[in-house]
Amino acid sequence: MTVRWGIIGIGKVADIAIAPAIGADDKGSLAAVCSRSLDRATAFAAKHGATAAYEDYAQMLADPDVDVVYIASPNGLHAEHGLAALKSGKHVLVDKPLALDIAEARSMVDAAADADVLLGTGFHLRHKATARAARDAIAAGRLGGVFYAEMACGAGKGLYPYDTWRADPALSGGGTLLHQGVHAVDLVAYLCDQPVVEVTAMFDKPGAEDVFVGSCRLADGTLANIASHSLRMGTRPDWTVFGTGGWLDARGGTSPAPDDTLDLHDDEGTSRLATSTSPAYVTEVADFSAAVASATEPIASGVDGLRAVAVADALYRAADERRSVTVEIL
Repeated sequence: MTVRWGIIGIGKVADIAIAPAIGADDKGSLAAVCSRSLDRATAFAAKHGATAAYEDYAQMLADPDVDVVYIASPNGLHAEHGLAALKSGKHVLVDKPLALDIAEARSMVDAAADADVLLGTGFHLRHKATARAARDAIAAGRLGGVFYAEMACGAGKGLYPYDTWRADPALSGGGTLLHQGVHAVDLVAYLCDQPVVEVTAMFDKPGAEDVFVGSCRLADGTLANIASHSLRMGTRPDWTVFGTGGWLDARGGTSPAPDDTLDLHDDEGTSRLATSTSPAYVTEVADFSAAVASATEPIASGVDGLRAVAVADALYRAADERRSVTVEIL
């Protein structure tokens, strides 16, 4: 089965990551792209080998040659575009965040269930070999009792343009927490297989923060510090998880690039558990294609996206109100 993809929103992520990942997937092909500018859509389609180009997403969603839609539009349009695609019977993979608020995210999860199609969230860090190996090691008890984790994400304004839709609160929904930090929010819960239940937080400024720092309590009591920023690209993309019997150190673990490594440090010394050999976006697209072909849930589902939105909502409230906030259990 060849899974035929359509893309709504042809910005930088779609251009440098998603379209190339679809092209690299032996189970997928790029069937169509959609932009508000037909000229841009046509040029993008020619560059990446898409069959069709549209300026009206409703027309693309009516295309019978599109099986899956990747939503790469601005954050504030994810719910509109995602709901339209789901209701048209397409499988949908949405770039993070799934939506700007809990109600929107829940409506997307419900729409996928009603249409009996798959909904995934673009948490590409889950797809790294290091993340999967760490989750397995933690579940197997190789760290003993896990008690603390820390990680940070920073793409930087030098990589992504911030004078476009990111400068519009209605389209961005916030600052670095939604643009990068939700990856850390999701990754710590994925690694430990525990939801975040309580948070505190601080940011450098309200509205469209450049720096966000949050502290989280997971359901089993594990504590975690997560951070994100947009002030400099190329900063240290590592994460660490500590346990009573040892700790895991992932060098490059929050970067989408390959060649990141995972080491286990314990009383016996240091051992290499994994090295990622593929870009995270390539593995993400391949996983979703395989999920569609086999009618199974993707590694990062719509429910996972909904939970991350709930945590982000609690983090923003904690920073605004300068208090600890309980996360709505979903």
